[in-house]
Amino acid sequence: MRSRGYVSNELVHWTGREKSDAEAFAILRAICSEEILRLSYCPNHVNAGYRKESAMVCFTDIPLRHSREHCSKFGRFGIGFSKSRMIEYGANPVHYTTRAHFEKIVHVARMLERMKDSEKDREWKEDGEPYSFTENETVALLEVGEFLQEYAYKNEDHSSYVTYYQREWRLTFNSLPFAGGTSEHRPGMSCFYIRDGKSYRVFKFSPDDIEFLIVPWRYYLKSRQLAKRYGYKVKCYELHVGT
Repeated sequence: MRSRGYVSNELVHWTGREKSDAEAFAILRAICSEEILRLSYCPNHVNAGYRKESAMVCFTDIPLRHSREHCSKFGRFGIGFSKSRMIEYGANPVHYTTRAHFEKIVHVARMLERMKDSEKDREWKEDGEPYSFTENETVALLEVGEFLQEYAYKNEDHSSYVTYYQREWRLTFNSLPFAGGTSEHRPGMSCFYIRDGKSYRVFKFSPDDIEFLIVPWRYYLKSRQLAKRYGYKVKCYELHVGT
């Protein structure tokens, strides 16, 4: 894949938002050792009023040297995944939409939710019945909605928080193949993990999917030790992003 100065060939998952450096490094170490990313229930602002949250894991393809503002919100500890491998798993860039289209999309989403319950694949369906989508087609349209994001929100004049600059990519729980029952949890699949009596939705990756770790210089040597077993590259935040 040809590299461009304004687009990275890696998808970086930044961690440590509102955490101390020690807590952020512990999270990074757990991700690497367990080879899973925990999915979070994130606001899906486009579908507000219909589906307020969707389970997903988020990345960005902002090049490291342009990531300082992004990291000020999401943390300075990151894992750079191969973009091509994540695309194979189902990662997709977010589709940003402006306020002018917001209400239309919400109306469509509500209609699809009704269709999901009323429209099933059934042999006895009569010609001329309302709605011609099959259940699978309806669900696919609903999943598309989980990759939608509002261009800006929190303020009517769009000056408060412009999400477009996050250059977000997502893997969503509903669009990932699920390792349920006796199915082996292989890379590229979602699953439920239970820890301390709580159930978590997770995505599994392969160590070969990782291109680099990036951490502040104080954690550089610790990260080198962590990455040694897999041959990861480790980058210093202060050198590649800035202070």
